[in-house]
Amino acid sequence: MDVNDLGTVDYREAVDVQHFFRDQRIEGKIEDTLIVAEHYPVVTLGRTSGEDSIIDAAYFEDLGIEIIPAGRGGKNTYHAPGQVLLYPVIDIGAKKRKDISYYIDFLETTVARSLGRIGVAAERTGRRGVWSGGRKIAFIGIAVRKWVTFHGASININNGIEAFGHMAPCGETDITVTSAKEILGYEPDMNEFKAILADQFEMDMKEYYRGAGEEKIKVG
Repeated sequence: MDVNDLGTVDYREAVDVQHFFRDQRIEGKIEDTLIVAEHYPVVTLGRTSGEDSIIDAAYFEDLGIEIIPAGRGGKNTYHAPGQVLLYPVIDIGAKKRKDISYYIDFLETTVARSLGRIGVAAERTGRRGVWSGGRKIAFIGIAVRKWVTFHGASININNGIEAFGHMAPCGETDITVTSAKEILGYEPDMNEFKAILADQFEMDMKEYYRGAGEEKIKVG
């Protein structure tokens, strides 16, 4: 599986790259591909979100941080350097695992396992996303066209989390957000985590395709 690290890029640029790879994958011109990136500060609104989910719009306006729509599921979230974005462009219909909920379970599991490999205890709960000690550390928002996925997961590693306090992340007003840096007390190596994430994703893909109708994958 190819892995493309875009470095730190504008959110819109990353979306354009995803669309290019998505279309290439739909046409069968490329194999499954992972895109990893960091973004300059931006708030993105999923298809079921609205600007009313931003509690303190003036905070973002004063900092010059855009609030823009995103063509993915889910609601609103915040991106900034130090947060890892995982954008898998994979054909989940290729081996007849046409189940969006199962794919989201898979993404959450892969992210939780990856965080565990750098010493951050993380888990899936009854709520979407990935959690550590009751605090949300990763957010999921995907899109699918002709069973090829794009968008994906954002994982708080070394980014500041203050901005999340000026919004209702994922439309949820009762959550606290955290980061790997806050939990560990130091900044994990970003390149090391990206490599771990890609490695874990490839390993978990084998589990993902293992027989339709099995129990949903679990962390552990």
